Amino acid sequence: MFSSKRKSQSGFSLVELMVVVAIIGILASIAIPSINKYMAKARQAEAKTNLSSLYTAEKAFVAEFNAYTGGFQVVGYNPEGQLRYNVGFGNEGVTCATLRTSYGYTAACPTVQTNTNAYCAANTTRCTQLADGLNTNGTLTGVVNPSVNAFTAIAAGRIRNNGQPDRWSINETKNLINTNDGTQ
Repeated sequence: MFSSKRKSQSGFSLVELMVVVAIIGILASIAIPSINKYMAKARQAEAKTNLSSLYTAEKAFVAEFNAYTGGFQVVGYNPEGQLRYNVGFGNEGVTCATLRTSYGYTAACPTVQTNTNAYCAANTTRCTQLADGLNTNGTLTGVVNPSVNAFTAIAAGRIRNNGQPDRWSINETKNLINTNDGTQ
């Protein structure tokens, strides 16, 4: 009687459960690095989008005033949201005062913010710079500042936990380059 009850009971043995847990662990160890890399690639869209927006603002400004400048408010670039990248220039380049005296710019000269760290610090209701933005002291290094005829804007941030910086640049010819791939 005891043996017939035992045969009718169903379930998994401890060994079978351990094999399943081991298989799930192996699959997870293979999948997690791939998922992290795909997430990092998706985060790069922020840099591309913000640099393209800055490019559009610069091109619209140069069409009207025949000069590039690094001042966000002057060119009408207003980033929004939680930003993972620090985007912009090292400094203003062509100053607002020069634009007023030599290029017909008539608006008042605002306080100059040339990168998203500085802009978000002054406009906390519009955007927040996340800790991943590189050079959180408010400057971008390795930038060619805007001149009358050219500009190169930089986006820099950390998009993976490995600490490698991800850097992008765009110039007046809309040449978008990943100068340091942080997805590796």
